[in-house]
Amino acid sequence: MRPSVKLYLFSLILAFTLPYQVLAQNTTSLINELMINPNNAAALPPFEYIELYNNASSVIDLKDVEIHINNNQQTLPSYKLAPKQYLILCQEAAASQFSRYGNVVVLSRWFALSNTSATIKLTQNGVTIDEISYRDSWYNSSSKRNGGWSLERINPNWSCNINLNWSATNSLSGGTPGKNNTILDNQYIPQPQMDTYKIFQNRVELKLTLANTYFSNLEEATFSLDEEIGEANKVEIVNEHIALSFAKNLDPQKLYTLKITGLKTCNLELPTLEIKLFQQEDIKAGDLIINEILFNPKEGGVDFVELYNTSLFPINLQNFRLGNRTISNAFHLLEANDYIAITTNKKIIQQHYPRAVAENILETGSLPPYTNQQGIVTLYSDQNILLDSIYYAATMHSDHLIDAKGISLERIRADKNIFHSASTIHGGATPGYQNSVADIAIPQNKITLSSKTFSPNGDGIEDELEINYELINPNYIIAVEIYNEKGQLVRKIAHQNLAGTHGKLTWDGKNNSGNPCPKGHYICFTQIFNHEGKTQNFKQPFVLINSLTRH
Repeated sequence: MRPSVKLYLFSLILAFTLPYQVLAQNTTSLINELMINPNNAAALPPFEYIELYNNASSVIDLKDVEIHINNNQQTLPSYKLAPKQYLILCQEAAASQFSRYGNVVVLSRWFALSNTSATIKLTQNGVTIDEISYRDSWYNSSSKRNGGWSLERINPNWSCNINLNWSATNSLSGGTPGKNNTILDNQYIPQPQMDTYKIFQNRVELKLTLANTYFSNLEEATFSLDEEIGEANKVEIVNEHIALSFAKNLDPQKLYTLKITGLKTCNLELPTLEIKLFQQEDIKAGDLIINEILFNPKEGGVDFVELYNTSLFPINLQNFRLGNRTISNAFHLLEANDYIAITTNKKIIQQHYPRAVAENILETGSLPPYTNQQGIVTLYSDQNILLDSIYYAATMHSDHLIDAKGISLERIRADKNIFHSASTIHGGATPGYQNSVADIAIPQNKITLSSKTFSPNGDGIEDELEINYELINPNYIIAVEIYNEKGQLVRKIAHQNLAGTHGKLTWDGKNNSGNPCPKGHYICFTQIFNHEGKTQNFKQPFVLINSLTRH
């Protein structure tokens, strides 16, 4: 036998015969994945399991390790778990099925895991190795919490076992027993958010989404406010809140940014936190309204609900709800007289509605199921006050629409629950900006041209003819055509589009074939009509000058 082989075997024997260190000194985590509700699991065995992970740099022996599930406990059998390896704990009936996924240890007695909450702890010789108290809210998914999906740890190097370091698996099988978690991120640092706060003159009392017991240096961290307030000169814990005292008084109705630097959690320094502070006015029904509803999206699309702030002050949407779904867990300020469209996929909304105002679209985890035929949209404040409730139905759409798919219902007036189909000229919806059917309170229908002349020569000055319209009600169909001085039709701009109450159409100076029209006199002919048979025609002359047409 070669010397190198002898040396390797000697090292291997030594590794398994030397005394093992106490687990708590070698590892920051051991409980790595939980299947607490295997019902409806896609491909995994229909049994609960607890996955352990050796995050130490040496082999560990589970001998004398006790597992506690709530008030029940038992000692694990001796098992040598190699570094960076996984171990599946399960009941005897499941062992043969889980063995194909990796290392398995059968517990002599399996204590069922609650679907909603439980505490699991590992101890050795009275020392706690790892402990978690999970909740079904840790899934961060209303559908996955119903069963068939495991809970996975995000960063095994982070010792604090709280919800910020756990989430539902992304595995299509429903879990990852015996292998890397789908959400594994060894660099992940949980970022706590603001939970609640109050302002009292020169004092701020706040509560973060991470319990104060997890912060190891509150008094050493720096808490500072902008607007020339400066650093807190006193930091203390008062009734589970972090109480900050400043040298100057704060204006409760002013928006401040609280910057927290040097804060450590479980001895890990967090990145600088910047949190908005704003003492919310009392919100009452009507201050925030449901302004637009898309409940029957385009193929591959998503629903959205647009809100409008009718009040004279900003509103923080944190913990507000649409039905039973939270709009935002984080601070999100909606200014007075501004719009916000709530959806589950901002990118798709922007793709389907290019005019959407991106900064006025808020992506949320989930929306209530809004069916295509009828339903109710309800809006609640963070104090559980019903702010608005709207019944919608497919029959509320305009009779002129052949297919309402992808067309939203828009509110006509803020003070009335009257909705109408959005203008198809606007693309069928107006997420994040003024409704196309907004009541603009005009005495008669108006069609106007932005100028009597235009020159589509690419110089950036009047390169397009703008045709603006303002209509007294939203149920008009609009058609716009361009004729030359000989009375010949050269371009159809709009053909039987649902107009809304206001909008703008443009002509680039090209005919229906896409060729530039020659300079000369033209007529813009606009016709509007509604389902009651009322028709109006508008003829407006203009001159095309400096065309790109070569003579």
